[in-house]
Amino acid sequence: MHVRSLAHLVFGMLALCVFFLLFPSAIAATPASPLTVVQTGTEQALDILRSSQSEGGPTIRQRRDEILTIVDRYFNFQEMARRSLGRAWRDQSPAKQQEFVRLFKDLLFNTYVSRVETYTSGNEQVVFDRQDIDGNYAVVFTRIVNYRNSDVKVDYRMRLDGGEWKVYDVVVEGISFIDNYRGQFTSILARESFDSLLNRIRERVAELART
Repeated sequence: MHVRSLAHLVFGMLALCVFFLLFPSAIAATPASPLTVVQTGTEQALDILRSSQSEGGPTIRQRRDEILTIVDRYFNFQEMARRSLGRAWRDQSPAKQQEFVRLFKDLLFNTYVSRVETYTSGNEQVVFDRQDIDGNYAVVFTRIVNYRNSDVKVDYRMRLDGGEWKVYDVVVEGISFIDNYRGQFTSILARESFDSLLNRIRERVAELART
């Protein structure tokens, strides 16, 4: 597969793969294992996606506030933003760091809500291969079988945060979501200021909100 084709597949799949985790199992006294969180979330999210495509069902956008509340609970946006910004994170004041986290979260959410809305369910199935746990970190290895006549490997990198496993990266066919954003941000910061980067993200968020 050519790099260009793989990149197109990755960005299309990220919308689906990230959304798979929006509806995890309820919080328990003992945290669910990383694999259980991913598996439960996948099954529930697929049901919701298919329900939204049924006649008379609520759209994904109509459930925006509900989804955003759940996303906040189960995604570690602080960790995602910090890793995506890379070395530049340390150079920012706490106020600028938190502004970046907020904008980064809005960017991700608006981007993937838009992409998930165009998703059409097919014959794909998710296979949960295994989980590797190393202290407070874990990776859940999955495969999406028969996605556009191909099998796609999707790894979820997770961190134990406040007694719950939370996602901070998704790796599709060896390409890291975080690494991709870090490359984009590093390229911009090599030419422009951090405030300019914030303005770029702010403008993109506003653009997505209008669509």
